[in-house]
Amino acid sequence: MHIRNYEKSDKPALIELTMRVWEPVFRQMQETMSAEIYEVFVPDWRKEQLRSIDSVCDSEDVEVIVAEIDGVVVGFSSAKSHPEDFLGEVVMIGVDPEYQKQGIGTALMEASLAIIKRNGFELAMVETGGDPAHASARKTYEKMGFENWPVARYLKRI
Repeated sequence: MHIRNYEKSDKPALIELTMRVWEPVFRQMQETMSAEIYEVFVPDWRKEQLRSIDSVCDSEDVEVIVAEIDGVVVGFSSAKSHPEDFLGEVVMIGVDPEYQKQGIGTALMEASLAIIKRNGFELAMVETGGDPAHASARKTYEKMGFENWPVARYLKRI
């Protein structure tokens, strides 16, 4: 595995990868949330993921790295500085489902943390869902020493 800086030519591969990574997550979310909330909260997850990957790849404020094996992009991560909060954030991270559980996510997280440290921060943040669909992400972050900072978000359709 090789981790390198993102290049604009990587974007189509990251779009495809993003859809493969998040499809099972959103399927599980749909099974977990009430239909009433889900249809408003996630009306079109593909459109939202495309917007998210665009915002990460096209931002001047976000550093994106990719992991590749034999020239194939199998994962990516992105880091952003938040000087007003004295921390750096891992904004988005994903590993192709066919390559998960091989240490790629951990390697990408470590590389993102190195970017955050290089940018002068001693505190790193990553956010994820508390639902069953995000359990493996939480496990990875906790294994790496991240502490869960409980936040309660309540949703109600009005």
